Amino acid sequence: MHWNMTWDQETLQKIEDMAAALLPADEIAILLGLAADERDAFVEMCRNHRSSSVYEAYHRGRLTTKYELRKTVIRLAKAGSPAAEPLADAYLKEQNIKK
Repeated sequence: MHWNMTWDQETLQKIEDMAAALLPADEIAILLGLAADERDAFVEMCRNHRSSSVYEAYHRGRLTTKYELRKTVIRLAKAGSPAAEPLADAYLKEQNIKK
């Protein structure tokens, strides 16, 4: 596989879906059927190639699940869940923009 290639929409959707299931990039590479010598390049693309469609698909999937999980935690914290409240507090601290 040539890494300068354009990835088709079906493959990008698979990457996004698998990332939404919180699979690591190396496992996604295996499920996509990439050869062993192509997997490291795929993982590198997912991690660092911010302008690539693979990077976008991978992180869109991962962040969609992160967002959904956080919404659930916030909803539970607002309802008084003692387990969710510390997580919600940690999210607030994480979000604070430093001056």
